[in-house]
Amino acid sequence: MKDLFTPTHRELCQIGAKWLLNQKNYHFRCQYVCVELVTISSETPDVFGLKGGIETILLEVKVSRSDFIADLKKPHRKGEGIGSERYYLCPDGMIREYELSANWGLLYYKDGNITVVKQATPYESKDLINEMSIMYSIIRRTIGKRQILDFRQK
Repeated sequence: MKDLFTPTHRELCQIGAKWLLNQKNYHFRCQYVCVELVTISSETPDVFGLKGGIETILLEVKVSRSDFIADLKKPHRKGEGIGSERYYLCPDGMIREYELSANWGLLYYKDGNITVVKQATPYESKDLINEMSIMYSIIRRTIGKRQILDFRQK
């Protein structure tokens, strides 16, 4: 039966974020997940998951072929970008494995489920400056005001 729900870009971002947060598979499970976080970073990730340590997952959500083709031309898609692992998340069959840049993985959404079509290969290096600016933005937005965070305080 054909999937009656065709998600918008925003809806598929939220579906992807919940998938990373609620994963039973440790490889994909993230402690914190951001959706469409705009920062001073040169990249605006659709979904950005923090796994722990310096491991991160980027989900680049595509709901149209034209958006995917345009995305392939971005410089940080070919070289050093954010995300230890990087995936495209799209409706079932919209992107084919052979179209992916090196190291990228592929996730399909269909009938309320996300399926791993191709596992990403972790990047040996990534854009740590932009990842740090994203993490700083998360801290600033969640804690708010300037303050000393003393974790040994009793």
